[in-house]
Amino acid sequence: DQCEALPNQAYVTNVRTVENISDWIGRQGAPPYLVHISTDQVYDGASLHTEGEVTLTNFYAFSKYASELVAARVPSAILRTNFFGRSLCSKRISLSDWIFQSLSNKESIQVFDDVLFSPLSMTTLSEMIELILRKQPIGVFNLGSHEGMSKADFAFTFVDELNLSTRTMTRTTTDQVQFLKTYRPKDMRMDCSKFENKLGVKLPLLKNEINRVAKDYRETA
Repeated sequence: DQCEALPNQAYVTNVRTVENISDWIGRQGAPPYLVHISTDQVYDGASLHTEGEVTLTNFYAFSKYASELVAARVPSAILRTNFFGRSLCSKRISLSDWIFQSLSNKESIQVFDDVLFSPLSMTTLSEMIELILRKQPIGVFNLGSHEGMSKADFAFTFVDELNLSTRTMTRTTTDQVQFLKTYRPKDMRMDCSKFENKLGVKLPLLKNEINRVAKDYRETA
């Protein structure tokens, strides 16, 4: 919403920063390798999206896609991804933090049945970035999990793994709520075969990633 309301600030944050880094890399005799974290919000539409199927529906997505074009000027891996797990940023909680904290405190929340995604756990994402740094592939790559699901199904699966009550959590759709000011993509599920083939790995199922993250919450609760 802030990107939509303040597009110049979105440009400075998401694009200009990458321009500064890429410009510096371009001036080096032996250019360093750049890993650029992009977003799955550049996709929309009912299917598994490959890297060439970009659909920009808000200014956040536009600014992130523009940053990809800048990052591509230098030797880089551009990762379109979405992730969840315990946040280490004191000023911003993650999706799983929000669900866990809300239901632990018996607060009422709504989760979207009509928004689909295929995120990775922060741990798996970090492991994949380590692999990328060793192999240094060049290009744009989808990096997510297999068998994505709606954010509502994600929330209920996560809560079930934690044995928390779901009484205060209800399913809804984006057109039934008033608090969203900007359009969000409905289907951001990704085809990650390009990444798997290039790096020689098999990415996990989303349900297994949820189990992995839930275990972390149980151990640190």
